[in-house]
Amino acid sequence: MKAMILREFNKPLVAGDVPIPTIGDGDLLIKVKRCGVCYTDIKVATGLAPDISLPRILGHEVAGEVAAAGNGVKNFGEGDRVCLHFYLNCGQCEYCLEKKENLCSNLRGRIGFQLDGGYAEYVKVPATHAFKIPPNVAFEEAAILADAVATPLHGLRQAQIRAGETLAIIGAGGLGLQAVQIGKFLGARVISVDLEEKRLEMARTLGAEKTFNAAKANWEQAIRDYTQGKGVNTVLDLVGKSETVNSALTFLRKGGKLVLVGYSYEKPLSIFPAIIMRGEFRIIGSRACRLDDLREVIDLVAAKKIKPLVSETYPLERVNEVHERLKKNEILGRVVLQP
Repeated sequence: MKAMILREFNKPLVAGDVPIPTIGDGDLLIKVKRCGVCYTDIKVATGLAPDISLPRILGHEVAGEVAAAGNGVKNFGEGDRVCLHFYLNCGQCEYCLEKKENLCSNLRGRIGFQLDGGYAEYVKVPATHAFKIPPNVAFEEAAILADAVATPLHGLRQAQIRAGETLAIIGAGGLGLQAVQIGKFLGARVISVDLEEKRLEMARTLGAEKTFNAAKANWEQAIRDYTQGKGVNTVLDLVGKSETVNSALTFLRKGGKLVLVGYSYEKPLSIFPAIIMRGEFRIIGSRACRLDDLREVIDLVAAKKIKPLVSETYPLERVNEVHERLKKNEILGRVVLQP
């Protein structure tokens, strides 16, 4: 099968022919129809993500059709339309039993990270991590559900967002624009923050009641003024750098929640503990999504309560071009690849 392969860090992916994955008992072979491109793929390709061995086929946002099923698989047949949950948890540790699969103690790996992913014609997955998608959900939309849509949903579930609360979302990229829709669905008053005016315009189109350009002076004060000096109930930080975290703490109301979804491997966060103490702020980490989160977003999309924002589709062999555009912040929403 054809694939785009990461053979060296900080080098373009290389086109190649590799064997179709061999499936075992309980596995599915998936013919990839679409694969989303996430900025995390850039982190992997540049060597910033830990525990990545080479060569590797990237791509963790996968949707496709079942091409074959291994022994013991009962709930899937050839041609079934599916999307994949890329955290291959064990299902038996204390975290898995508590339905916190993203914290699994015995994680078998992640598709597109430690295991080959969807930048290829086929990928294999345990049947436990494939989810059927309804006929009215396009492959383009289904591909990005497990990350770009379910990840911000999980973050907002972590924050226990309630109707009427004010939610500020820092970052209006591939996850942030999906988060605007989810925040609105949950009943929050959504504020969007970004450096790019075109992204803020899209955030308004998707339901943000107010947007703030972080490239402008005194934008933090503008948020405080907008909330009549009270601050926002929750900040969803999809960037995760010292600059965004410290800014968030200036307009988070006392007792408010800061949810960290974004992260950087380049340098640690720097925060004065006294600021957290005085405001009784709660800082919550949110890692990817859980199986139930993916089930929920599939239902929400099928019911047309949210619409995944996929802006462009590229052929697989042009993935390096997509990566370069991502680095330059030229992409609005999500791009998907078609093998």
